[in-house]
Amino acid sequence: MSRYSRNKSSLRQIEGRHAVIEALLSNKKVSFIDLSDSNDQGKQIEKILYLAKEKNIKINFLSKKTLEKKSSTKKSQGVILYLDDNFQSSIEDMIFFADKKNEAPLIIFLDRIQDPHNLGAIARTAEVFGAHGLVVPSKESAKISPGAIRASAGALEHVQFTIVNSIQNTLKYLKKMNFQIFSLDMKGENISELNVDRKLPVALVVGSEHKGVSREILSISDKVLSIPMKGEISSLNVSVATGITLYSLFSKKDFNG
Repeated sequence: MSRYSRNKSSLRQIEGRHAVIEALLSNKKVSFIDLSDSNDQGKQIEKILYLAKEKNIKINFLSKKTLEKKSSTKKSQGVILYLDDNFQSSIEDMIFFADKKNEAPLIIFLDRIQDPHNLGAIARTAEVFGAHGLVVPSKESAKISPGAIRASAGALEHVQFTIVNSIQNTLKYLKKMNFQIFSLDMKGENISELNVDRKLPVALVVGSEHKGVSREILSISDKVLSIPMKGEISSLNVSVATGITLYSLFSKKDFNG
């Protein structure tokens, strides 16, 4: 127990069988794994045991009660993996990552999104659409937590992530590097009418359902976009809106050949 307490501040917990498998399949540095000694030997547990042995990762077998006391989500499914918490990338890392893949950078900015489940769901969507990074502000934002990781279904282990002091200043920096800045807002122009040059890098900004993207960020955006809606409900969940936006912007070239 003393080892856990000493390392608690420097380790990040990954909970849930699928998320743990994704972490083991990534290149992230794993410290150790806590596993319930009452787990059934299903396929996922067998895969976790196999991957841990292959990577020479220590497994601590704990009682179910002890494991759940360590769980932050209370939905650990009998397994918690601990990563070294030095996992943040930088904007430059994201651009370099895109260049290595011979792709124009696509970076998604989350403006004041405070629900960790929305953060995780957006990360999952971003990974599916090939985004090269996620950026959140240091204040008024959800952080990477076991709940966010679980909601991302492991995507946060495959998408680069960074925290900045000011989204606005970061976007100004990217504009100097010829990034196209797109923000999502209900009063923007119809997204279906926009043609995007995918040879140019893109920064997409999405905001919280309650506050939306800040005025300051909207004012420096190259385009402010909206999703056309016909129903009575006036807004979409931000993770759903992000998925629709990414598909609308990039589907013709990237997904249909």
